[in-house]
Amino acid sequence: RASALGSDGVRVTMESALTARDRVGVQDFVLLENFTSEAAFIENLRRRFRENLIYTYIGPVLVSVNPYRDLQIYSRQHMERYRGVSFYEVPPHLFAVADTVYRALRTERRDQAVMISGESGAGKTEATKRLLQ
Repeated sequence: RASALGSDGVRVTMESALTARDRVGVQDFVLLENFTSEAAFIENLRRRFRENLIYTYIGPVLVSVNPYRDLQIYSRQHMERYRGVSFYEVPPHLFAVADTVYRALRTERRDQAVMISGESGAGKTEATKRLLQ
């Protein structure tokens, strides 16, 4: 941890990147150094979920864990944050997938597809609504 006194006299403490990663997991499982087991996969999801980070990538695939509550991450402001940016410039989100697919549709002028799968009650219908938002 590092801390500094701000110009307003308030002490600010920052975590190191390593500590933050250990607390919240990695955004993309491809970047997980010790991804050798299902347990590592689940633990990374668990860490992210505890921090209300319900989306995680595995390369170009988006994994979502249904929080069964509203996290206020689907506003127009959130949507604009993902518009026109590279996939990995922003945290994992359905809006990143939607924007990437839309831009591919416009530039390639070819049909695009998004596959949403999961168990009953996993949030597929809500994810589809948000994707089309």
